Amino acid sequence: MEKQTIRALRHAQLYGHLINRTGRLYYPGGSHPVCSEQTAHEMVRAGLLVRRGGRYEITPVGLQVLELELTR
Repeated sequence: MEKQTIRALRHAQLYGHLINRTGRLYYPGGSHPVCSEQTAHEMVRAGLLVRRGGRYEITPVGLQVLELELTR
């Protein structure tokens, strides 16, 4: 899996959600983007994240992907 996707999923798990600002996703209180909005939309289509308003939250499928990535 792409490094940027795994990084975004880890941040979503750690902080509970990611925030959409200026076309990029940030963790709450963060000043460095985690990923682009396009990457987030791809992760939503894949079922890894769910969008609720301006927030993106990790799904159970996203958590499974992280678990599999850690066992590599």
